[in-house]
Amino acid sequence: MMKSFFIVLLLMISAGSIAQQKPTIITTTSTSTLIPEGITVHAGKIYVSSINEHKIIIIDEKGDHKDFITSGQDNFKEGLGMKIDHKRNWLWALSNIKNGKQHTCQVHAFDLATGKQEQYYLLTDTVQHLFNDLVIAKDGTIYITDTYYSAVYKLDPHTKKLELFVKSPQLDYPNGLVFGKDPKLLYIATYVHGLSMLDLNTKQIIPLGGYKDTAIAHALDGLEFWNNTIIGVYNYNPQGDRSSHAVIQYKLNQNGTAITNETIIDRGNAMFYEPTTAALEGNKLYVIANSHLAFYNENKQSIKGIESKLKPVTVIKYELKQGAISGYKLP
Repeated sequence: MMKSFFIVLLLMISAGSIAQQKPTIITTTSTSTLIPEGITVHAGKIYVSSINEHKIIIIDEKGDHKDFITSGQDNFKEGLGMKIDHKRNWLWALSNIKNGKQHTCQVHAFDLATGKQEQYYLLTDTVQHLFNDLVIAKDGTIYITDTYYSAVYKLDPHTKKLELFVKSPQLDYPNGLVFGKDPKLLYIATYVHGLSMLDLNTKQIIPLGGYKDTAIAHALDGLEFWNNTIIGVYNYNPQGDRSSHAVIQYKLNQNGTAITNETIIDRGNAMFYEPTTAALEGNKLYVIANSHLAFYNENKQSIKGIESKLKPVTVIKYELKQGAISGYKLP
């Protein structure tokens, strides 16, 4: 496979601060054709999934990198959301593929130390499905958004059972999802209805009100929860306009049932080319800045002929501050 040089960059930025420090180069070699989508972090190591190369790479604190799993290992396809299962020391990852009318969604659990696949689940159907993102509950249960099916799936790794949990028009095009302080309440980004809450006990879906910028709230990708705030990545790309790409932070009320404030962490960054997902380690937020999904999708899910358009794969690190959100607010 052709290899080319690229740069993974880390920016250290305080949440809500407009000023940005000079980027630090942490690695200079890997493939520029990754089309990265999912990210998770563990013990200072950054794991990034690849849509185009059907693999997961790992980058250490020094910037050295290697394949965590190789292309197509254990039938891994187009890589999307990932999360670390700290109790089992596993990495859970989603991969999908479409062949003709057949849609295949997969859930993989890989041992962090060896890369060995420990569990595997498969959903295949002629009806459109896309396993997009996942979150791990405290008891180890996995919840997965199915974007094309407007649904959330539930996976119990103890009983090894994958099942439909809830399907609803109120979940039209779900993407990122995250738990907050309440373990029965799941926050979900939906393209049609904006930020919503799913009560795991009643399966009731409730809009999360209080946001001001409805355009951003209805086109969020990855979500994270930190210090009673929801952090989302926005990547809508009308007519190739990247100036609105953003990372946004929503402060919640004490019960976590409404937004009381929203602040832009970063918007219009020159390195943003469809930022997708984020990962937290402590107060450090890591964001995939340039998935290049617009180029990839416009080119019929192929990089052939657009290699020159692909910029260096970029991960940006933001330092989140404790206490009240500060910085410039949305009008």
